[in-house]
Amino acid sequence: MVLKQIVQRLVVACTLLVMAGCASAPEVKRRFFWPPLPDEPKIEWLGAYRSKLDMPRTPFENFMANLVGLPDAVYLTRPLGIVSDGADRVYVSDVVTVSVIVFDFKKRDANYLGAGQKDGLALFKHPSGLAIDRENNLYVCDSADRRISVFSPDEALLRSIDISKITEQPIGVAVDNERKRLLVGDVRLQVIRVLDLAGKLLFTVGMEGGGDKDGAFLFPGMLSVMKNGNIVVADSMNARVQIFDPDGKFIRKFGRRGDSPGDFQLIKGVAVDSENHIYITDGKAHVVYIFSENGDYLLSMGGAYTADVIAAPGGFLIPQGIYIDGKDTIYVVDQMNRRFQMFQYMNERYLKEHPVETEVPTSVSVPPPK
Repeated sequence: MVLKQIVQRLVVACTLLVMAGCASAPEVKRRFFWPPLPDEPKIEWLGAYRSKLDMPRTPFENFMANLVGLPDAVYLTRPLGIVSDGADRVYVSDVVTVSVIVFDFKKRDANYLGAGQKDGLALFKHPSGLAIDRENNLYVCDSADRRISVFSPDEALLRSIDISKITEQPIGVAVDNERKRLLVGDVRLQVIRVLDLAGKLLFTVGMEGGGDKDGAFLFPGMLSVMKNGNIVVADSMNARVQIFDPDGKFIRKFGRRGDSPGDFQLIKGVAVDSENHIYITDGKAHVVYIFSENGDYLLSMGGAYTADVIAAPGGFLIPQGIYIDGKDTIYVVDQMNRRFQMFQYMNERYLKEHPVETEVPTSVSVPPPK
């Protein structure tokens, strides 16, 4: 019986491989845009990933999968933070497996960070925010251990920065490459600590205990740094975003609590693209909002979808961490769908390489959430 099943699988796999090799026309890729056509699209959906099994496979890999079945894989369980090196690797912190999972698109594989090291899966107590520097070193903020672990691109632990004396519950972390600084958001002390790369405290943004005045925070979990060094803080429980200059001086704020487009219900993450557009994940509204540098509402994408629904591209169920790389590729943690999604801000370079043919029905848009 087992031999018969193997033979049957072999026949099916060979048939699929032959069909793939004899295809006379390329497969038409469906494209998903925000805003939808016929408006000029600004964001394009690229894909969604739970494990290496969601990565593109070659015809031979499909052949082997039909022959012997799919291999075991590392899956996201409850993802939280995300960053990418902008080339091959995406890093996602997972609070259930207490790990950082590395998605390597070049190798089409995923593994636990440091899994090859001794006690590799015991590197963290509660990994939360992630950051990456221009040398592609990874910074992992551990909110329970109150330390930042720094890993090289080959996943070797370079150093561990103890921040326990200046933080109580650090969540978010960001790197200011130009000024060689680390910024850490503490949701218990309600402040942003600005450190040098060795962990020495340089200054503090905000006031311990928090508040709703300009420059004060309530739950400043995630943050991002613009190219000019301005600091963008997701002031979650105040339902607003605050912007500071590189020295921590308050510049402006925007946002309010509400359920209209551009209002905030529960801010989870913040990121900035190359043109200083500010992206906010709202975990209760299940959307990503996009604003100008001055706080003008521009666009939203998403809506409450589960990953098993056909319209799931761009749909979220509690979006969390968000990161934008140097190519303006956008990475969003879709927590309760146990995946992350990738999008592209359609900048000038991307549009030249991927023009939108509005006259040809190969481009489709995502319907609004129901």
